[in-house]
Amino acid sequence: MMISCFLSRTHYVLAKFLLVSPIYCTSFLTTQRSSVRHNHNGNTHKSWSQIRNRPGTLLWTGRDRETPISTHRNRCAEKNLVSAEEAARQKRVGQMKQRLQKEAKREDRTSALELKLKKSETMSQSDSERYMPKDERAELEGLLKVRDTFAEQYNPETFTKEHLDFKAMHNDAFIGLSKFCQNTRNESEPANVFFLDGPDGGTASALIQRGGFDPSQCYVANRHNSTCVALRRSGGGLLPDENVVHATASEALTISEPISVDGLESSNVHEDGFDVLSLTQEDGAFAHKDFIAYYFDGCGGFVPHIVGMLSAALLRKNFDGTGPIAVGYSLLGGNKDVVTKELVISRALTTIARTRGMQIVHVLDDPLRYGLSSDIQKIGGSNDGTFSTWLLLKPIN
Repeated sequence: MMISCFLSRTHYVLAKFLLVSPIYCTSFLTTQRSSVRHNHNGNTHKSWSQIRNRPGTLLWTGRDRETPISTHRNRCAEKNLVSAEEAARQKRVGQMKQRLQKEAKREDRTSALELKLKKSETMSQSDSERYMPKDERAELEGLLKVRDTFAEQYNPETFTKEHLDFKAMHNDAFIGLSKFCQNTRNESEPANVFFLDGPDGGTASALIQRGGFDPSQCYVANRHNSTCVALRRSGGGLLPDENVVHATASEALTISEPISVDGLESSNVHEDGFDVLSLTQEDGAFAHKDFIAYYFDGCGGFVPHIVGMLSAALLRKNFDGTGPIAVGYSLLGGNKDVVTKELVISRALTTIARTRGMQIVHVLDDPLRYGLSSDIQKIGGSNDGTFSTWLLLKPIN
C-alpha cells in the first residue's frame, strides 16, 4: 500500500543519529552473529532465507545497569529526539495552515469559474466567448486537473494471493494486539485504534468484520482525497465521516501545543522567530484522541518516514502512557538492509518509550503470549517484498 507520509528533514537527521549512536550497538552485532550458520564441514555461511521467518529481538529494551555515562547518553538521545519532533511539529503546523489557505483559495476560484462557465452555456456562442474568454476556460481546465493530480496509486486488484495472505496475517495481528491492550488496560469505554488504509478499506473491514470493532473506534488518515471519500460512509465506505481525515498521519496526530516530556520543555517559537501558535490554533484532527494501537502500513522503505510518525503519535503532550500501546509498521521494497532499518526504528521507539517511562517489547519474539499465531512471519507478500513487525510499549513498573 503506497500511502504518502510526511517527512521532515529533522527526522532524517534523527535517523542518521540513531544509526551511528553507540548506545545500543551490541545487539546489532549479536543479530549479525545469530545469522551465521555452520554446515557439516565446519564452514560458515549466511543466508537471509534461513533466518527470514525466525523472529528475533534486535534490541534488548529492559532496564540497563545505569552508570553516569549511560545516563548522560540516554538523556542526550531523548533530548535530540524531542528536539527533532518539536522542529517537525512546528513545520507541520505551518504547512497545515498554508495548505488550507491555498486549497481554500484554489477551490474558491474553481467554484467561481465553474459558475461562470455554467452561465455562459446559456448564452449564444459570441456572447459566451465574451463573457468567459479562452484564458479563463483554460484556467478552469487546469484547476480541475489539479483536483485529480494527486491520485491514489494503491490497487488491491494487482496484489498476488501471497501478498493478500500476508496482509491478512498482520491485520489479524493488529486485531489481536489491540484487544490485548484493551483487556490489559481494563477500561470500560471502547478503545480507539489508528491506522493507514487504502481505498478498499482492507484493514478497516478486518477490524470491523473479523475483529468485532465498532466503526467508531477506527481512525484513518490518508493524503489521497479519493481514498478518504471511498472509506467514509458518505462515499459507501465503512467508517464514520469524521473518523477519516484528508492528511498525513503525522499531521492528523499533531498537537499545536509545544512538546513537554519530563522536563524537556520545548518552545512554540519557530527557529525563524515567529510564534507558531499565532499561525493557527487548530490541532490535527486526531490530536486529542487516545489510541491503544497504531498500524503504519505501507510507508515505503524510508526509515525517517516511520520515525516521524512514531514521534508525532507518541511524543504528544497529552499522551497517555498508563497502559500498553501496540505499534506495527511495514517496510516495502524487499529485504535490502532490512535488519539495519528495523534496528534504527527500534532505537527510535526505545528512546521515545524511555521519555514516557515505558519500555518496548518485540512481540514476534513470543507471539503466543500476546494472542497471535505462532506462524506469523516478518517477511512476505509478492516476491517477499514486504517486511512487517509489531512492538509493544509497556509502562515500567
